Amino acid sequence: MIVISKQSAEGSKAAAGGGQIYPRVTATFDTEADKYASAEIDASQQQGDTRLGNFRTTGAIKAEAACGTYAPLMAALLRRDFTAGGVAAAQTTIAAAASGLTRSAGSWLAEGFRAGSVVRITGMTAPAAANNAKNFFVTSVTATNLNGQFMDGSAMIVKAAGDSVGVAAVGKRSFTPLSGHTTDWFTAEVQDPKIGVHRSFVDQLVSKMDIAVQPNGITSLDFTLMGKAEGPTTAVPYFPTPLAAPGTGKFSGATAMLSVNGIPSQICTGMSVSLDGQVKVDPVIGSKYATAASRGKVMGSGQFTVLLQDATYLDYFKSETEIPLAYAMASGTAPTADVLALAMGRIKITSAKIDDGEKNKIVTCAFDVLRYKGADAQHEATTLSIQDSAL
Repeated sequence: MIVISKQSAEGSKAAAGGGQIYPRVTATFDTEADKYASAEIDASQQQGDTRLGNFRTTGAIKAEAACGTYAPLMAALLRRDFTAGGVAAAQTTIAAAASGLTRSAGSWLAEGFRAGSVVRITGMTAPAAANNAKNFFVTSVTATNLNGQFMDGSAMIVKAAGDSVGVAAVGKRSFTPLSGHTTDWFTAEVQDPKIGVHRSFVDQLVSKMDIAVQPNGITSLDFTLMGKAEGPTTAVPYFPTPLAAPGTGKFSGATAMLSVNGIPSQICTGMSVSLDGQVKVDPVIGSKYATAASRGKVMGSGQFTVLLQDATYLDYFKSETEIPLAYAMASGTAPTADVLALAMGRIKITSAKIDDGEKNKIVTCAFDVLRYKGADAQHEATTLSIQDSAL
C-alpha cells in the first residue's frame, strides 16, 4: 500500500496523522547510490575495492487516471494549487446556439472561461431545459461566444436569450504560472503489513507525469518522484490511519473528446502527454545522503495518432504551425460524469510519420508543448493546464 502526504516544509516529515492511500497498478520506491570501483593496478589482477557515493531515493507510481486522487501530485508538478475556473452568474443575456452559447453583454474571457475546459449550464427552461447539468467541452472562446459540444453526445437545443442562465467550469484547475511558483515536498510510505515492513521516504519532489490514452483501454497515469532520503524501516506504519482514495471512476478513450486547433476531432486513435519538472538530486561532500534537490523548467511533450484523411497534420509539421490542443475525458456516459481535462494553448508538431499496410493509414505526430505567448485570452499563458471536476 502506498501512502503519501504533503509536508509543511522541506526537511519536515509529514504529520503521522495524515496521509492518503494512492491506488496503483504497480509502485516502487527505492534508495539508490552510484557505485565507484577502484581503478588501481593490482598485481593480483583482481578488483581491490568498491565504494558507494551519495544515497538518494526514487519513486515510480504506475496508475490509472481518476479524478481527485492524484491532484496533489499534479499541482506539485505544475507548481500551482488548484483553483476555481470560469463562472458566469445567472443572467438573461445568454442564448443557446447550435455551436454553443452566446451572450449580448459581459465577456466569457473576462469571467475566466478558457478553451479546453469543461463547463455546466444552469437555468435554461423548456424547450431547452435538457441543456442544463451536462458536461460541455469548450473548444474555443471569444468575449461573446463559448463554442463546444456536450460530452454525452447530445446536441445543444437552440433557445433565445431571456432565461436566467448561469455557467460554471466544473471542479478546479491548475497550470504552471508565470510567477509565484509553489514547491511541494512529500513524505511517502510503502506499507507491507503482511510481513511487518514499512518504509518511509522524506523530502520527495514530483519530477514527471505521463498520461496515455487509447480508444479501447483504461487511461494510464504515471508519476516519477525523486527525493533525498529513506528513513529507518519500521514494524508498524508511520501513517496508521490514512484517508482512503476517492472512489471516482476510470477513463477510457470511448468517453473522451479531442480538440485540435479549436476544432473537434474524431479521427484520433491514441494520445500521450508527458510533463517533466526536471528534478535533480545533487551529491555533496561530507554527507551520506543527498542534501540538495533542484528543479528545472517544466517541459512538455507528447504524441498523438490520427487516421490519414488529408494533408492537414503533415502541413502543420512542415510549416512549423503552432496550434492549440485540448483533451477531455469522462468517467462514464452520464451527463455529469467526473471529468479530467488537459489544455495546451501552443504545441509544435516535431515529426509526422505515416505507416503502411492493408488497413487505414495512421499518421503519428510527435509534439512539444510550449508556453503560450500569444495575445488570445482563451488560452492560459502556460504550458499545460489540468482541470479536475472532483475538486
